[in-house]
Amino acid sequence: MLVDNNKIDVVSTRDAFSKLGIGTTLHFAESESEAWSLLQGDNKISPTPKIILIDINENGLSGIDLLHKIRETPDLKSILVFVITNTDNDENKVAALNLNIAGYIRKPIESESNIDFFSILNDYWNIIEFTSEKK
Repeated sequence: MLVDNNKIDVVSTRDAFSKLGIGTTLHFAESESEAWSLLQGDNKISPTPKIILIDINENGLSGIDLLHKIRETPDLKSILVFVITNTDNDENKVAALNLNIAGYIRKPIESESNIDFFSILNDYWNIIEFTSEKK
């Protein structure tokens, strides 16, 4: 799942998945509330995503509240969350790291870097093992 309110980044992500032939279903949410609805609300998706990328920036979407909810919900707390950002905000970085994120990553600006970023992420999620049991 990608939580990002930047339409260009969403299109860029779709393009990268397509170019790389990544067959994983990718869900998009433009806001924390939309993401929460996909995770636990009326529009809940199944299966629950194993990895979530959350854009944390200073313009609208902070993502920290969503991270808190994910970490406080037993069925969601094991989701790997990567924070992606194009801002340099130490306060957000510390808050996200304290919520046990898998990584804090600067957003690729150029489309070629975007392809490289998602290629590496795809390799990562293809080698890690997930449990199918709920804990």
